[in-house]
Amino acid sequence: MIKRLYILLPVLLLLIQSPSYTQEKEKEITISAASSLTDVLKELGTTFKQKTGVKAVFNFGSSGSLYQQIEKGAPVDVFISADPDIVDKGIKAEVLETSTKTILLKNTLVLIQPKASELKIKKLEDLQYPEIKKIAIGNPSSVPAGKYAEEVLTKNNLNLSLKEKFIPAENVRQVLDYVGREEVEAGFVYVTDAAIAESKVKIALTLSGHKPILYPGILVTGTKNPEEAKSFLEFLKKSPEAKETFLKYKFILP
Repeated sequence: MIKRLYILLPVLLLLIQSPSYTQEKEKEITISAASSLTDVLKELGTTFKQKTGVKAVFNFGSSGSLYQQIEKGAPVDVFISADPDIVDKGIKAEVLETSTKTILLKNTLVLIQPKASELKIKKLEDLQYPEIKKIAIGNPSSVPAGKYAEEVLTKNNLNLSLKEKFIPAENVRQVLDYVGREEVEAGFVYVTDAAIAESKVKIALTLSGHKPILYPGILVTGTKNPEEAKSFLEFLKKSPEAKETFLKYKFILP
């Protein structure tokens, strides 16, 4: 009996180590994406996992800050920016894979107010009114929405005159929070941000006079999951589920 057990032991060990006895580690990819994509990508990440079995782990923030993390070696597979200039910078530095760049979405810049505000803002010049004491704006050096807002204000000769009223924010969602909590009289965000907080904020102005607001998606150079990362970008670009979800959140398809 003991002799038979010794003979069978190697077979038992092989069985225990086989795929049917061991659970493989769940496949994951890491995506660094602009804050304005938070809600829509969380929803699409769930759909992507259901379709492919690959878990999408998200890191949201201002596009400039996320790029700095990638530049310093953060383990990221896919980068989705709200500013094409940042992506072009990464391509030149060979931090991002130029052949994988694709424009996923467009957006619109708006000026918002707290929902209960009785201040009438009919044009940008109205921001000079003394009743408007604080205006939230993303830091233009790292937050694309702040950069676009600065372009609009400069074009209208308002940037310098309003500077003292600016309350800087680390990302566009922080601007949304400031306005939603009535800590400021106005703020610059995307129309998609305003849409998810319509119970707390309202759109005063839809703005133009800035560069097109585009969202390029691209693989990070040296990603350890190139096939899964490409599959995720393909899913966002071409799948009916992604298109439907993007439109639901008020994004514009390219």
